[in-house]
Amino acid sequence: MVVTGEDLSGILKVILIFSVFAFQHSVLASRSFKALAVKAIGERPVKGFYRLFYTFWSFLTTSFAIYLLLQIPDRVLWRAPQWLAIPMHGVQVLGLMLGVMAFRRFDGLEFLGIRQALLYLKGQPIGGDIEGISQRGLITDGIYGIVRHPMYLGGILIFTFEPNLTRNFLTVTILADLYFLYGA
Repeated sequence: MVVTGEDLSGILKVILIFSVFAFQHSVLASRSFKALAVKAIGERPVKGFYRLFYTFWSFLTTSFAIYLLLQIPDRVLWRAPQWLAIPMHGVQVLGLMLGVMAFRRFDGLEFLGIRQALLYLKGQPIGGDIEGISQRGLITDGIYGIVRHPMYLGGILIFTFEPNLTRNFLTVTILADLYFLYGA
């Protein structure tokens, strides 16, 4: 396979979009940024709304990044034969199941930031950490007793076992897998 100038251009665009997304996502998740938010607007508003803001912002930026990625011309590199595609999709389903099992361990409304915002608006106390998350300490039961970061592993399985590989998707997969591993 010959790598063309269009291939290099596409790969660089994917890397740029992913890097900007990953950078802003990591900055907003950092303790130092949350501490800066507390200094700027106070602890109670941050506990009440930061997680909801982060969830909403993550949805918007992920959607925008996907939109931008879909605008980049792409080409198919490999399609798995049917006998291999079916088990690869099976591994992807396993990845999805890992993510669902991991998410079930949390209070969904709290995880998304909705519970904290409602408590804030009602004038009620908001416990937990700076994002109002009450789960403390290392979780070692359920799926977390088998794998430390089941959501990340689920993401890696979903990306890595895609049976229809394009240049752009391969680039995103490599970057996403590295991001999941680094984030773990």
